[in-house]
Amino acid sequence: MIDRTKNAIVDSFNTLIKTTEFEYITSKKIADVAGISKATFYRYFKDKYEVMNYNYKALLDRLLQSPNCTDYRSLYYMLFSIGKRDWQFLYRAFKITGSNSLSDFIYEYSMETVRKITSINRNGDGLTPSEQLQIDVFCVGISIIYRKWIFEGYPLTANEAADALFDLMPDSLKYYWFKS
Repeated sequence: MIDRTKNAIVDSFNTLIKTTEFEYITSKKIADVAGISKATFYRYFKDKYEVMNYNYKALLDRLLQSPNCTDYRSLYYMLFSIGKRDWQFLYRAFKITGSNSLSDFIYEYSMETVRKITSINRNGDGLTPSEQLQIDVFCVGISIIYRKWIFEGYPLTANEAADALFDLMPDSLKYYWFKS
């Protein structure tokens, strides 16, 4: 039941954002579309920002577990392919700036994912100070580039974008991935 209700909330958010600007989406509207009370909504999420970020995290987690996602390059390809397909959703979600924004969340979750992958591959050891700086810049850049790509576009295919981003990664980290 918990997963069903949580999924209903996420699905109603996804339905609303296809036609409604993010700033006009409220917890009440999400709850109404989901067929639940506002109180039930707040048992699962603190606000619409958390729903949006949960949505992105769930997407990224699904991609990371996909058999087609075998390295960072394939992950970038999948993200840019989804960006082309779900452009309208991302356009509305990326309009929000500041704290709780999708851009900030993408940066934070990207950093967390890189740290996790690195730690797995280094038997618990994390990033060196130099790698931390490099990957910090890289993850901030990815968030900004992805947002800019959604708003302004780049004349690149998903493959070309994936190749370009993969080339920019610190060499010491780009070939790490989840161990099978």
